[in-house]
Amino acid sequence: MKKLLLSFCLISHYVSAQVTFNVQSNFGYPFCFLRSVVPTDSCYYVTGIVQDSTNAIGTIFLKFDLNGDSLLSNKLINPNKWYGAWFGDMLQTDDGHLLEIGQVADSLQKGGIFKFKTSGDTLFVKEYLSPHPDNLIFAPYQIVKSATGKYHILNAVESADYNNQLVLSFLDTGLNVDFHKTYGIPQKDELPGALLADDDGGIIVGANRDNTNTNLKNFTSNTYIFKVDSLGNVLWEYLSPNGQLRDIAYSMVKTSDGGLVVASGKGIEHSINASVSQLRWHSYIFKLNANHQQVWGRELRGVRHTGGTGLAKVVTATDGAGFVACGNLLEDKSFGEPKYGSWVFKVSNQGDSLWARYFTFVEGVDRYYEPVDLKATPDGGYVIVGQSLENLGWLMKLDSFGCLIPGCNANDGPNATTEKKVEMTLAIYPNPTSDFLNFELRSPILPQRASFRIVDANGKVVKQLQSDSPRDTFIVPVREWAAGVYFLQLIEHREVIHSEKFIKN
Repeated sequence: MKKLLLSFCLISHYVSAQVTFNVQSNFGYPFCFLRSVVPTDSCYYVTGIVQDSTNAIGTIFLKFDLNGDSLLSNKLINPNKWYGAWFGDMLQTDDGHLLEIGQVADSLQKGGIFKFKTSGDTLFVKEYLSPHPDNLIFAPYQIVKSATGKYHILNAVESADYNNQLVLSFLDTGLNVDFHKTYGIPQKDELPGALLADDDGGIIVGANRDNTNTNLKNFTSNTYIFKVDSLGNVLWEYLSPNGQLRDIAYSMVKTSDGGLVVASGKGIEHSINASVSQLRWHSYIFKLNANHQQVWGRELRGVRHTGGTGLAKVVTATDGAGFVACGNLLEDKSFGEPKYGSWVFKVSNQGDSLWARYFTFVEGVDRYYEPVDLKATPDGGYVIVGQSLENLGWLMKLDSFGCLIPGCNANDGPNATTEKKVEMTLAIYPNPTSDFLNFELRSPILPQRASFRIVDANGKVVKQLQSDSPRDTFIVPVREWAAGVYFLQLIEHREVIHSEKFIKN
């Protein structure tokens, strides 16, 4: 598996070199989706979903070294019972083990708590039932440990009348359920997003409240955030303004002034026909102050609002100067061609956009990678896990500037950390390569549309692509290509205006 090794330090106070890499694999299963990552100073622990040859669904436990090489792989799978960590956010426990949650399904849908050794061996599975016996769907979304040492799990439940509600499970220090509490109002959908433990022992829930369970048009949709005490009593609530369409609070981080930064969406109602509409979104990040009032919001626009665009996670930037978030872009251009991509961006503590990195995976129209989890790493960078529509798990490590290819921050503007601006070049990394060709077009002035071509040593064209987003980082699989010398070319008016040589091992 190919690594991208960054051999110099990008920020002076990080004493060791940062490493970047891009890993995509099904790890030997018909499909594999990676869902959660815990970075340490020596490795990355990852959980996800796999399906084996018997069609059984299970949870996979993976360990990677700091270069992205797989160290171990274990699975929790049973042909008669499904274990699916679809939405969990893995925790490292005080005893050094790892805790994950997921769905357990046999004749019933239940919640499950999975505890793993760092070797990947399963220590135990604890199952718990929904408090609503008529539930159609019961899905654990996130687990947190409170300041009191107890655990809380945010669940989604869909009842027989298709009304979605939130269930908060209150567990003791031994992970046994003390009680459940349901939150929601009649005739509204409440959908879960995030869970935070507050310093005073309270729990903050991020969610959404809308009327899509009863309406096909004339939608309402509000970001819904509330805090409860150790008994489940609601202490305060935030509901985004009526008249605006706002999405789920997918992820939240606490700020030093007692506020919250929330990764969500801001949308429009798009009419499909006379009786049916669809909610479509742009990514939206906003801050609430300590009094739960919005103080700023930043709408981050793609080509247009779409149902497939959204944010997955937000974290405090490793330099303390703002927040970094990741999400997916699934957009239709004006002529109907789908545009698939993923991105990572940074905003300041006041919500100003500082940089954005876009990743385009060049493997066909249906190639689409969705980031699911984002964590800051001990070296000051960021690690992302996710999935593709082609049933691959995805793990990507970025440096402190969000770069997969070192130096992508060279033209970030007045806050750029490099002293010299780059001239036009095609940045390739790594070179030589074996699995993926990662490249970027770097130029003081970027064209609105760029055409690229890859030719072999004999001049035979092996890949062509055009992009309306020439600032993207392009990721091209080359593992099936013959070893040898290739040339990446930038084409303008059918002429080669720049070329870079790379070697395929």
